[in-house]
Amino acid sequence: MVEIGQISLVAAFILVVYVTIVGFAGGVLNGRDLVASARWGFYSVVPLLLIATSALIYAFVNNDFSVAYVAENSNLAMPRIYAWVAFYSGNAGSLLYIAVAFSIMASICLKVITKKLPYTAPYALGVMSMVLLFFLAVILFLANPLEKLTVTPADGQGINPLLIHFGMFIHPPFQMLGLISVALPYSVAVGALLAGRGGRDEWVDQGRMWGMVSWLILTVGLLLGSWWAYTILGWGGYWAWDPVENSALMPWLAMTAFVHSIMVQKRRGMFRMWNMVLVIISFTMAQLGMFINRGGPVPSVHSFAESTMGWIFLAVMGLTLFVSLVIFVIRYDTLKSRGRLESMISRESAFLAQNILFLLIAFVTLWGTVFPIFSEAVDETTMTVGQPFFNKVNGPLMLLLILLMGVAPLLPWRRATGKSLARMLRIPVVSGLSVAAIVLIAGISQPWAVASFAICGVAVSGVLQEWGRGTFSRHRRGEGWPRAFLNLLNANRPRYGGYIVHLAIIMLGVGITASSFYSVQRDVVMQPGDTETLGKYTFKYIGVNEESFSDRLEETAEFKVWSGDKYIGYMYPYRAFYPEFRIAATRGAINSSPMEDFYLVPSEFGEDDQAVFRALINPMIWWMWASGPILVFGTLVALVPRRRSKNVQLRLTSLTARVGDQNQSSVLGAED
Repeated sequence: MVEIGQISLVAAFILVVYVTIVGFAGGVLNGRDLVASARWGFYSVVPLLLIATSALIYAFVNNDFSVAYVAENSNLAMPRIYAWVAFYSGNAGSLLYIAVAFSIMASICLKVITKKLPYTAPYALGVMSMVLLFFLAVILFLANPLEKLTVTPADGQGINPLLIHFGMFIHPPFQMLGLISVALPYSVAVGALLAGRGGRDEWVDQGRMWGMVSWLILTVGLLLGSWWAYTILGWGGYWAWDPVENSALMPWLAMTAFVHSIMVQKRRGMFRMWNMVLVIISFTMAQLGMFINRGGPVPSVHSFAESTMGWIFLAVMGLTLFVSLVIFVIRYDTLKSRGRLESMISRESAFLAQNILFLLIAFVTLWGTVFPIFSEAVDETTMTVGQPFFNKVNGPLMLLLILLMGVAPLLPWRRATGKSLARMLRIPVVSGLSVAAIVLIAGISQPWAVASFAICGVAVSGVLQEWGRGTFSRHRRGEGWPRAFLNLLNANRPRYGGYIVHLAIIMLGVGITASSFYSVQRDVVMQPGDTETLGKYTFKYIGVNEESFSDRLEETAEFKVWSGDKYIGYMYPYRAFYPEFRIAATRGAINSSPMEDFYLVPSEFGEDDQAVFRALINPMIWWMWASGPILVFGTLVALVPRRRSKNVQLRLTSLTARVGDQNQSSVLGAED
């Protein structure tokens, strides 16, 4: 089975070389047969990579330690269900996962754009196949997950203990898939440039759709990563501005700017050059993220797929950026916008300001992430940039961004008058001030927290105002209230789906603000029978249950917990020590509610029944996790196109035919 997988990898590599050459040749020569051959060749890569993937998983399930990668990332004690996690837990396997996942996504993208963008598709195919070719070349020549050992060991080294968690089935796949998926909108945009059709907005819908798909995957990956850190790492937090976390945040910020800005191009024919720059920056930052995840010189607390080949990814990132900019300069004349910015107080200006803020936050994050490299190069001293720097610099920028997110959709296109601006912003401003007054009365006095809650109030009221006005207008025409609201959402799905996403982002902001400013913690030393308090919570330590396994010692503490006079129940914080790895994996016991989480995590168990625990109260973290499903739902609403009725389609067809006849008559008249 392993040999079949190896043959499949070689065949896939040869086939992608052919597809790359023939795809570009078909675009340049306008050869339909060449393009069709390249397209079907790309489709054929998918089953070959699936065979290679199945071979590696087969080796994990059957404990085939003759495969070097299996021996390095598995052992007899590992539950077989974690074979899928072990598959991408190391460098070579994660590269194979990226290759097979990208080949599937790119095939779907290619199938769609072949019909929608026939002139752009060959060049987009060439770009996508070059991306896949790079990964297959690295897999075959530098990090082959199916490489055999000369001597088969009796047991393997085992998987990193921190990866033994349900979240690892979903977080790393989404994180890696999110980074590589940025190549899809990049391929569509650069393909349009190479085809000389960048100035025609025909590619905008596909660029927006695949940009939103990539953005959604990145968003889910980031949220799942925060949830995993909160539940498994045992330090009571969900984000520490670690380089691996930042590696996904940076392309997410750039891609968020792109999916907003592309709507201006669709509506007004503006920002064509800017959107090309945004998608190039997004892909460059995604490549930088893969470089960081490949074990570059940036120190990180959880780079599980580290290797010595990070510089190869950095070199390819630099080459890709250079070539992209060369193509951009060559095709510069084709990107002139037909519209112009008419006023600084307009929806276009607000979107542009948002884009600048997104990129500013991304570049601040980039500088803080790579600063240790420069500090080491200057005086051979590694200086890391910590969480306080990011919070102080990016925090205010993000608040300003949320404020613009709430205000921008309320502004009209082209220009706003003072009277219309006052009418549209009156309710949101009053709502924001009311929220500020309420939180001050409630005892929240930190200025940044008050400002954050007030800005979230502005953004929420702006969304509700738009929904309310639209629903009321439909209700006045005779529709019932529920039907009027649903028809409003259906009438403009991109817009109102975006509003749902905005509400999810506001929920996320509320959770981050409350937990960042008002989280409390206490470290306690306890023996069985001891009782301690934190805030309104009382917790009694009952004892600890120890259980030994071949690769670890598990210790599970038992607590009784009360919230005031109300008995909550038992909580079981957990700690496992892996002697071979010299790693302790902890899992916090969490009692969660919409208002706050009570969090218990073990730090140390002594020999005399004495133990050290950390207790935390984290306000409103539940809102962060609840925002995830709402965000996914809103994105899907914005992505799903509205089905036109047959009457509308007939009218559009008739109108198109009349316009075509008029254009043809004009051409014939000119020739006469």
